[in-house]
Amino acid sequence: MMAAALPPFQAFTILFKGKVDRIITTVHTMQAFDPTRPPTPPPPVLQANALWDSGASRSVISSRLVSTLGLQPVGATKVNHAGGEGTSKTYLVNFGLPNNVGIAGVLVTEFPAIAGGFDVIIGMDIISHGDFSLTNLGGRTCMSFRTPSCAVVDYVEEARRLSYSSVGRNDPCPCGKKREDGRSVKFKHCHGQ
Repeated sequence: MMAAALPPFQAFTILFKGKVDRIITTVHTMQAFDPTRPPTPPPPVLQANALWDSGASRSVISSRLVSTLGLQPVGATKVNHAGGEGTSKTYLVNFGLPNNVGIAGVLVTEFPAIAGGFDVIIGMDIISHGDFSLTNLGGRTCMSFRTPSCAVVDYVEEARRLSYSSVGRNDPCPCGKKREDGRSVKFKHCHGQ
């Protein structure tokens, strides 16, 4: 039986040197345009560091990036942040993530420059377009992202599959299920289906 083919997606994985307490990657930021019809000449592109923040509902860029790229606001929105509530201008940008993963037409808000070594916050507006995972095997953090989302990542199901990997199809099912006559149900008729 052939496995179902995954739909096309873009992806990248970053293996950090040790365990990290925040996920920061590079990002290329530019004025928004239709990637199927790029403008001539192309808009300026700035590389910056991006903090991945699942607690941020939308992505934001620093005032420095707004100024350097010469972005023009497309609107304003109410924002909640550590300093309280306020209003922030909004801009349309394209992001180039690692491994040439592109996200076009992202509505971002502006934030003043802050300490922390990043000019972009990648929020749930981008994270929720794909599959995002973090692992910490052997004391090293590994972050992986793909877009669009194309499969459910379920560690409980993975553990169940691995626990049954050494059970033969005609062996008694490890769950202990019995037939009416008291005999064990074969794995192939129970959890091995």
